[in-house]
Amino acid sequence: MKRSLFFAAAALALVAAPAFAADLPVKARPAVVAAVYNWTGWYVGGNIGYGWGGDTGGLWDSFVDTTPLAVGFGPYFAAGGNVLPGTRPSGVIGGAQVGYNWQLPSNLVFGVVADLQGSDMHDSASVTVNPNGAITVQTNSSRIDWFGTVRGRAGFAANNWLFYGTGGLAYGNVKSNLTFTCTTCGVLAYAGSNSSTQVGWTAGAGIEVGLSPNWTAGVEYLHFDLGSILTTALPVGTTTPATSISANSKFTGDIVRATLNYRFSPAIVAKY
Repeated sequence: MKRSLFFAAAALALVAAPAFAADLPVKARPAVVAAVYNWTGWYVGGNIGYGWGGDTGGLWDSFVDTTPLAVGFGPYFAAGGNVLPGTRPSGVIGGAQVGYNWQLPSNLVFGVVADLQGSDMHDSASVTVNPNGAITVQTNSSRIDWFGTVRGRAGFAANNWLFYGTGGLAYGNVKSNLTFTCTTCGVLAYAGSNSSTQVGWTAGAGIEVGLSPNWTAGVEYLHFDLGSILTTALPVGTTTPATSISANSKFTGDIVRATLNYRFSPAIVAKY
C-alpha cells in the first residue's frame, strides 16, 4: 500500500512540475543593440582627382598702336580679326582637407571644410593668321598651379552613408602667357604673361561612407569659378613700348576627386 502511494505521489509531481515552472518569473533578456553611425566630430584627410577647365576665352581685349611699327595690324584688329585660341586647362589634382560635422537627431548633417591642393591643370593652343600677307602665329597658354576652398556642407545621413551638397569660397593661383609673332617679317614679335592669386566661388555635391569608426571614404564633384585676369603682350626687346596687345582670360572648371578621411571621434554609438 505504501509503495502504491509513493508511486502515485511521484507521478503527480512530474505532472505538476511544468505548470509550476511556467508560473515562475522569467529574467528579462537584454534588448538587442543596433549600431548607428554618428558623423559628428573633427576629421582630416587627403584627396586626389582630376580637373578640367572651361574655355579661357578667344578674343584679344585691345590693340594699342601709336607708331607705324605694326602697320597693317591695327586695321586687322579693328576689322574683327582678333581671334585668340582659347584653352581648356586640365590635369591631375591632389591635396588635403580638414573639417567638422554636426549630426542632428533628424539625421541631417551640417559641416564646414577647408582644403588645399596642388594642380597640374594646364593647356596651350596656337592659331596662324595672315593679316596683310604677314603670316603670324598667335599662341595662348594657361595653367592653374594650386587652389583651395572653404565651404559649408549640408546633407542627410543614412547610417554610415552621407549624401551632401556643398558650396563656398574658392581661391587659387592662375597663369596666362600670350605671344604674337610675325614669321615672315621677322621684326614683329609680342610676348606677355600674368600670374595672379584669384578669389571666386565653388559649389558641388558628394557621397561619403564610413568604413570603420574612424575612417571614411568618398567621392566629390565641384564646379569652380576663379574669375579672369588681363594679360598684356608687349614688343619683345623694347623698354618703352608704344604698342601692346591685351587679352582677358577667364578661369572656370570642374573637378572630381576621391577623398579619404580620419575621424578623431569614434563614430559608432549604441541605440537600444
